[in-house]
Amino acid sequence: MSTLTEERFLEIVRDELDLPLLETDLENDFDQVVSWDSLYLLRLVAAVEQETGTRVPVGRLFSKRSLRDIYTTIAGATAGV
Repeated sequence: MSTLTEERFLEIVRDELDLPLLETDLENDFDQVVSWDSLYLLRLVAAVEQETGTRVPVGRLFSKRSLRDIYTTIAGATAGV
C-alpha cells in the first residue's frame, strides 16, 4: 500500500483519463473541467486503486465537486485515515 501524492494523482488523471490538466485545475468545479463525467471518476478510482493497492470509497466521491475534493478523500483513504 502506498500513499498518493498530489503530483502522482495529477499524473494519473492526465495519463489514465487523457485530460490535459494543470495543477490549478485541481481547484476548479467540475462545471469548468472539460468533458468531466462519472465515467471519468470510475476510471480514476480504478487507476488509483491499482497504483496504491488500496480500496477507494467510491460512494463518498460522487458528491465531490472538484479534483481537489476527490484527491483529499482518496489521499485520506490511501493513508489509512
